[in-house]
Amino acid sequence: MGVITMDNQPISATFFKEGRWLTEFVTPDAMEIQELYRELTKDYPDRVDRIKVIHEWVSREIKYKPYIKARLWVEGQSSSNADVWLPPSITRRIKVGNCANTSFLLASLLRNELDPGEVHVVLGNLHNGKAGGHAWVQVKLEDQAYIVESTCPDLPALVQAAVATRYEPVHYFNDQTAYAIEGKTVLEPFSRVYSTFLKEYLNWAYINGGR
Repeated sequence: MGVITMDNQPISATFFKEGRWLTEFVTPDAMEIQELYRELTKDYPDRVDRIKVIHEWVSREIKYKPYIKARLWVEGQSSSNADVWLPPSITRRIKVGNCANTSFLLASLLRNELDPGEVHVVLGNLHNGKAGGHAWVQVKLEDQAYIVESTCPDLPALVQAAVATRYEPVHYFNDQTAYAIEGKTVLEPFSRVYSTFLKEYLNWAYINGGR
């Protein structure tokens, strides 16, 4: 199965039904992210060592929870979300996140080290007894693909994707682009194409309104 370019996906896993593009959740240029990247990597001249120390910090310092419930209050108005997707800078500060939030943070840090074609957040399925939705990071080093798991500090930082058969990728994205694995998800033909794999997180008001 090949990798095909897909349209950016409108996401509503936010507050007050604010729509954000999928690629907006990877933020290598954010001040907090660049500051943390410099702090973590300053003593490591080797690139692989820098990748490892970034992985170690995210997987150990950010507490993993399957779902992140949150509520935002603004001048008497409130918005809640049962599984919120947060900007990486916020995840860095609150130090708790689901697999998506930790992967967004990890990929944002690694994008300060690697080119856009070398690091992506991956949304897919993890076959661990039974298949379940999961997010992780994949990097490419010297033409070899590696999985970088953001939620488990006990795993090696770099696991060869070719042997990690429990990981089934569906979508790849970063701050620059988004791709899908052909045949892994149904792309519904609206005015743009939207992924049914992401249907629980899509901004359907935007889609149905055709804006």
